[in-house]
Amino acid sequence: MPRLRDILFLSIFFAVLLLGPRMLNTDGDLPHHLVVGKYILQGNLPPFNDIFSFTRNGFPFAPHKWLAEVIFYLAYLIFDERGIVILSALLLAFTFTLIYSDGIERTKTRLLVFFLVAWGAALSSLHWISRPHLFTMLFFAIWLVLNEKLANGRKVPIWYFPGLMLLWNNIHGEFISGFLITGATLAGWIWEFIFNRSIVDPKVGKRLTVVFVLITLVTLVNPVSFRAISTLTNWIGNDYLMSHTNETVSPNLGDPKFLVLLLFFVFIIISLAVKRERLPPRMAFILAGFSAMTLLSARNIHFLGIAGPFVMVSIISKNSVISPIIRFENLLNNIESQLKGVIWPTITVLVGIILLTATPMGKIERFSPSYFPIQATEWLKANPHAGNMFNPFDWGGYLSLKLWPDKLVFIDSQGDVYGETFVREYEQVISLENGWMGILTKYKVNWAIIPKNWILKTALSDMGWHSVYSDNTAVILVRGGE
Repeated sequence: MPRLRDILFLSIFFAVLLLGPRMLNTDGDLPHHLVVGKYILQGNLPPFNDIFSFTRNGFPFAPHKWLAEVIFYLAYLIFDERGIVILSALLLAFTFTLIYSDGIERTKTRLLVFFLVAWGAALSSLHWISRPHLFTMLFFAIWLVLNEKLANGRKVPIWYFPGLMLLWNNIHGEFISGFLITGATLAGWIWEFIFNRSIVDPKVGKRLTVVFVLITLVTLVNPVSFRAISTLTNWIGNDYLMSHTNETVSPNLGDPKFLVLLLFFVFIIISLAVKRERLPPRMAFILAGFSAMTLLSARNIHFLGIAGPFVMVSIISKNSVISPIIRFENLLNNIESQLKGVIWPTITVLVGIILLTATPMGKIERFSPSYFPIQATEWLKANPHAGNMFNPFDWGGYLSLKLWPDKLVFIDSQGDVYGETFVREYEQVISLENGWMGILTKYKVNWAIIPKNWILKTALSDMGWHSVYSDNTAVILVRGGE
């Protein structure tokens, strides 16, 4: 029989498989990550400067996701896009299974913990995209669990934290969330030291301080050292770039897709209002901090989907569970205490692989020709064009994956490389603002691959550019006289 833990793992794993087409085709980041991973696996060091565009070639590039990009490309080599979906499913299933297992250990209950963790998974699914932040979600869950054990005075080897941060720092830029967790926990310890010193363990404060110092030092161990952090702060600190990226703006709680987030906030407020025992300061800081981050930027919703259930299960105990549920909890405990092993997760993964390789389901786990210029790119391989191209933001990574190093793109989805000034120029072209043609002239663009329905297509045609290729997704236009 499967345990609730196995059911949770199975549910999330197969939910990701079903959402695979959306996860592969939501934005243009994934192909860019794949081409960086390919470049490194060809025997090169992670790129320190941009090598994929002609407009920013040689500009500083912070490869703080290089290890995740290598892993993604290895999955792509083994199983093409299906391998990426399977990897994504494993990362997400393990993330929430870990939070569930830790919740059971701390509360000795199952049903309510299962409900909260499943809710958190549904919440974070708004940001389920096959990108390196999926690794961050797993690392974030591990960090929460280890950090809480440390805060409770349990024996946790100190080296776990710098070791984990060493990996995290080279997998994704959101390693900063580990600092926030440990910082919030240390702040909670200081709060207790000031206002309730009788229950404070000085050894815990010392260990938390040592961990914070060690992980700070470890963050310098990456291909570009300090630049990895400065890149993140420069991006976050640029109001224009943040406001012009859909996922970095504040969530609109009136939007139906954010109803699950609104209800979760309502649940948190009601639960804390009726709870008799106080929430430990460290938990309050973690919950408040990641709630605020989510309200400021929708892309942080995956943090709240993990930290929210992790904190909220701490207010659950068998004393707060109504009698009928207690009886069912006892029954579950008796049954699950006799169940061992990892047979169900193993079967789940094997069945998922079979579904993606031996059934028609695998045919949809691909880059979509309705989102990426797949057919146009194949035509370009057979009919290469000389000179500089113009391309959309979200197509840059895919064009690099298929055409680099023979062709360099105009722009891709790495906003930290291009900066505000260049992004404004790009938007000037696609929105046909005054002087847009001068931008193309400035960068010596003599052909363009763009969506067929863009107004830019008509404008270029009116300027004497002629179409040499067209399909349902893309059109390729060449400057008149070329």
